[in-house]
Amino acid sequence: MSASWWLGNLAAYSIQVALVVAVGGLAAAALRLRQPRVMLAYWQALLAACLLLPLFEPWRPMLYTPASNGGTSISTQTGGADSLVSAIPVRNWVLLVLGVGAGLGLLRLAVGILRLRHYRRVALCIAPLLRTLRDAQALVGVAPAFYSSDRVGSPVTFGWLNPAVIFPRRFEGMDEGHQRAIACHELLHVARRDWLMNLLEELILALFWFHPAIWWVVRSIRLSREQAVDSEVVALTGARKPYLHALLEIAAMPQAVTLPAPLFLVENQLARRVAWLVKEVRMSKPRLIASLVIALAVVVATGWWGVKTFWLIAPAGAPLSFNSVPATSYDVGKLYTVGGDVSVPVPIYKPEPAYTHQARAAKLQGTDVFMVAVDASGNVADVKVERPLGKGLDESAIETLRTWKFQPAMRKGKPVAVRVMVEVNFRMF
Repeated sequence: MSASWWLGNLAAYSIQVALVVAVGGLAAAALRLRQPRVMLAYWQALLAACLLLPLFEPWRPMLYTPASNGGTSISTQTGGADSLVSAIPVRNWVLLVLGVGAGLGLLRLAVGILRLRHYRRVALCIAPLLRTLRDAQALVGVAPAFYSSDRVGSPVTFGWLNPAVIFPRRFEGMDEGHQRAIACHELLHVARRDWLMNLLEELILALFWFHPAIWWVVRSIRLSREQAVDSEVVALTGARKPYLHALLEIAAMPQAVTLPAPLFLVENQLARRVAWLVKEVRMSKPRLIASLVIALAVVVATGWWGVKTFWLIAPAGAPLSFNSVPATSYDVGKLYTVGGDVSVPVPIYKPEPAYTHQARAAKLQGTDVFMVAVDASGNVADVKVERPLGKGLDESAIETLRTWKFQPAMRKGKPVAVRVMVEVNFRMF
């Protein structure tokens, strides 16, 4: 599979994702969906839909209009702009940049996890437990390890089998009401296993670092998660004002580096979290269900339209679902000649042969002519040189032509094996 195939499909998939996210966001805003728990599930469903789009793709072939000579010759051309691309492989460089970006994102995630482990190792264990921490444990029903460190500016919760909460050093000097509220918030993250979800989101961001729509959805998920936990804390403690003051007090502390864990406070979330706590908006259950159904229906319709309009190209040899003809047991030894009641096979996967270094150095240009046998399944069964060029261009063209995929030629409604002449034009400019 060529760089063009990868980039073409990635571009189409990126457009599909952008459409689904844009329409999903507009639908949520138009229907005034605001409840944090509902919005958290909604954004997570939207992200899952984006990731699962390739499973619902028709994976159609890319159809080309063949340039025929008397109905029996198919032409393709390499060189020109592609000659420059082969000299400076732009597509390969783009793929390299995308791969390096994903690799750096994964490396950043790994370094973040190691940093968390280091912070826990050098942090001071809070023992004996503060009364407020014991109260919070009784309210939430979980008991992770508690630490104190000057390396974090906001409480950090991480770990699955052995969860830990690291508080800033200043936590122990805070008002008891603020301590209780903050501790409940972190313990709810432990109870909900939010660290695992945060890791999954970091992994997705590393792989899709180039796509702003994915970043926007993940940020929306994280905001909704924090708002949902805020609401649960207020419901558990019945102390809305102390919790608001705790948020503001943490915001005033110097923030440390970003870590792969749910942070008690992210600066760009402060205003919206405070606004939600000050004035919670309620929606009746029937209206909420109706709004969700409408929003999800719009998202599904958009996704369906997206995969139909910006479809992905199937790789060579893959089963196709668009205008494809099923393979039969026709003997490729019997080759029909195109013409009369035998149609021309149509190339549906048609990569271009590479310009060789020898030919480019010799500034060789011209047209290679080949006789290609296409079997009843649309695969290339044989390639013979009719008019060679030399300098490695013949071998390059043969190697590429063997990967071509055709819609088979048809005779009386049945696919048949045929021979067809293919011209490959090599041009430097």
